[in-house]
Amino acid sequence: MSIKDEFLRLLREDEVFRLAVIGFLGISDVQSSLRQLVSVVSDLTRTVQRLVEGQERLWEENNKLWQEVRRLAEGQEALRTDVSKLWEENNKIWQEIKALRENQEKLWENQNKLWQEVKALREGYEALRVDVNKLWEENRRINENIERIWQEIRALHEGQERLWQENNRIWQEIRRINENIEKLWQENNKIWRELRGIRRTLEHVTLSIEEEANEVVQYFLRQRGVVVETRPTHLNARFEFDVYGTDGRLTIVGEAKTRASPNTVRRVAEKIDEAIRAMPDKFPGRVIKVIYCLRAMPGAVEEANRLGIWFLESGRERNSPGI
Repeated sequence: MSIKDEFLRLLREDEVFRLAVIGFLGISDVQSSLRQLVSVVSDLTRTVQRLVEGQERLWEENNKLWQEVRRLAEGQEALRTDVSKLWEENNKIWQEIKALRENQEKLWENQNKLWQEVKALREGYEALRVDVNKLWEENRRINENIERIWQEIRALHEGQERLWQENNRIWQEIRRINENIEKLWQENNKIWRELRGIRRTLEHVTLSIEEEANEVVQYFLRQRGVVVETRPTHLNARFEFDVYGTDGRLTIVGEAKTRASPNTVRRVAEKIDEAIRAMPDKFPGRVIKVIYCLRAMPGAVEEANRLGIWFLESGRERNSPGI
């Protein structure tokens, strides 16, 4: 027995030896790295979701603030209307005072006339004095009302000043909110840059899986005495395969996946069948459909057996192509 045959026998029969070879080739490190990358992508996705939710809450709070500002503006407009009415009332009062002063002047004139006729009208003197006293009392009441009006106007000015101060505080808070939103956008942009870096890393890993798939497929073909060079191939705008090669008598075509489920197996089989119908000249001789993956999900091998697909997982055959 040759060293190659003994090596293959140990790979088939000795699980400890097979695992040691896998570890030496670094396949387990690739699987572990992929799991870590998937976990990091999931964490970053959740972080982005939380940031989007926080931003939506910020927008809701901002809308509430704008509604409050509009209500304050409406209240301020009503206050301005009330102040205008007060000024109108004040002008009316001053007009009334002016009329009273004119009346008072007339009364003084009449009083002078009355003093000239006092000797003849002593009986009406007491009545006239009472009327004069009433006028003075009315005048004092008017002055008191005017003082109260001025106090009310001063109170309105103070209230308006407080409204302006509150309005300034609201604008300061809005500016702080805008600054926080800008910081959130900057953080969001950093996360997207990180995601793009991870995506580029995943693309490099995917390229490595394609190269590994073609090497493993060619290795097992050579073990069966078949030499067909395979590589990733772009047939046209619709059809592109990670594994493709033909020697005119035998065509090898398939896909390389990090994980393969039964649905994955069915999709690959349908894609290959559709390509054969559309471009039969690209698939001469016998067509061997193949799937290479790093991890097979439950049921994937059984589905591959049912559809007649050669299934390889992490450098080993899970079924036979029947070549």
